[in-house]
Amino acid sequence: MKNSIKLFAACLLFSLGMTGCDLTAINVNPNEPTAEVDYNLDAVRLATAFRTSLPAIDGDDEQRIKSLMIDFYAQMLDAGTWPTKNYLMNEDWNQRMYRRVQSAISSLNIVIRNLGAKEDEFANILAVAKIWRVYVQSNGIDYFGPIPFAKYSEIEANPPYRSVEDAYTEFFRELEAAVALIDRKSPNPVFAESAYDIVYKNDIAKWRKFANSLRLRLALRLSEVAPEVCKEQAGKAIGSGVMENVGDNAYIAPQANGDWGADYNYTMFQITWSGPLNMTSSFEKLVTGIGGIDWPEGIVNNRPILSGNAVVPVSSHPEKVDPRAPKMFEPALVGGQWAGIPFGLSSAMIEDHPEYNANRWPELGILIRNGAPYKNRPYDVFLYEEVCFLKAEAALRGFAAGDAKAEYEKGVRTSFATWGVADKVDIYLASTAKNAAGTSAAFDDNAGAGNTPLEKIITQKYLGLFPDMAMEAWNDKRRLNLPRMDVGLSRDQLLYDNGNTNILDPTNFIKRVQYPQNEIQINKAEYDKGVQLLNGADVVSTPIWWDKNKNYCTSSQ
Repeated sequence: MKNSIKLFAACLLFSLGMTGCDLTAINVNPNEPTAEVDYNLDAVRLATAFRTSLPAIDGDDEQRIKSLMIDFYAQMLDAGTWPTKNYLMNEDWNQRMYRRVQSAISSLNIVIRNLGAKEDEFANILAVAKIWRVYVQSNGIDYFGPIPFAKYSEIEANPPYRSVEDAYTEFFRELEAAVALIDRKSPNPVFAESAYDIVYKNDIAKWRKFANSLRLRLALRLSEVAPEVCKEQAGKAIGSGVMENVGDNAYIAPQANGDWGADYNYTMFQITWSGPLNMTSSFEKLVTGIGGIDWPEGIVNNRPILSGNAVVPVSSHPEKVDPRAPKMFEPALVGGQWAGIPFGLSSAMIEDHPEYNANRWPELGILIRNGAPYKNRPYDVFLYEEVCFLKAEAALRGFAAGDAKAEYEKGVRTSFATWGVADKVDIYLASTAKNAAGTSAAFDDNAGAGNTPLEKIITQKYLGLFPDMAMEAWNDKRRLNLPRMDVGLSRDQLLYDNGNTNILDPTNFIKRVQYPQNEIQINKAEYDKGVQLLNGADVVSTPIWWDKNKNYCTSSQ
């Protein structure tokens, strides 16, 4: 019977989005359940939430939410003529993100509510459910601002919109409670089968570090609005134990099983659909010149080899470049140039100027492996290098003890190793050569505009987040106005003055995503409360609670 239960649970998991399963081998009539069978589906619900929550990991939603919104707002990637690049909203896409958050939170609440009466037995699975719930909800809160945030302690027919401040207070409390559950040292694993845990394979020690690293990330988010809370939470997170090396990294591999939308999404977008994901002008300015390292030999666009054609060699490029950048972006498919496309072009600009065709600009360069599309590249969820940069900022700004320079250099070294250029890192870190924003890699070199220690940390963090964690890059942009970015050439004219191109003005950049407007029709009373909590109009130029429109960018125009 024990083996039958395991098979039954596995099949239920697959039926919720992984694969099919034949139940005929189970000699139990499903219409006449017996008391011997445990029909607890909470492990299945939690396992499914990893893949179906956020950042979305399937073709439809991931492309719209991540590639065509968040990546634009972080100016990490450019693509085509989508109006969201110009800070115009798409109602359907906003609804997709909203549903993802609410659906995941609903499932996780059921898990926590159902297992809460058996904390000793289910301590580890409860801990992971709480951790993932904070991860999902923080993405939703930071995307929209105040949103409905259902409790698991009680069933609410229509959960109220909750303030961002209230949500963050709960995040810290829940992460601390999750770590306390893990510290009970329950002998029972997170899941009966480690394969259900597609993040850490039942390694509860890594989940503990993930919880504390997430707590550190969220603590720094409050640096401008609640510095004392930031200091308290950052200190507790570091003291409890954050990620220590790349072995603690969190990834989620795509299914890559041949189903539509199951491949690594960027591979599907750029290769399957032939829609190049371009390097932006802002990105180019961050990587050009910094480190003083020569442009490498042999850089080509590899996409033609998929059709049996010759690769496209690079035709023009900067003399000096961050050695990670030519790996991050290949030269243009047409013409071979390596230069960032101007950010924020309108569809009219692109249509009227053939030179702005996406195939004429550098494209994402991590999508072909061993001559074939890299369909199963794991999504980065949380990386050790980000933790290093979080600790560097915390130390630099007095939010936590530590050596800012040492943590900064650890982060850079880790990122260089990730991108296969570790042999260049010593030269890079010693160099005072500056990028187009005025930033050098040498931590102690602070001469000139754009070259403060904080600008260095956030610039390197931005590159370390590429490409999957653009949400965190956008969060830093809103919180600090870092790293230096171009002001979009065309933005929503009802909300932005397109004549104002001052990069030092934080209000020139998008601040949030608008609520789905169907909330006005179906949930107006709560929607109105949400707008009130937002403390501004429901538009993309209204900052959320932790975004105080601060500017730490000192780069010259």
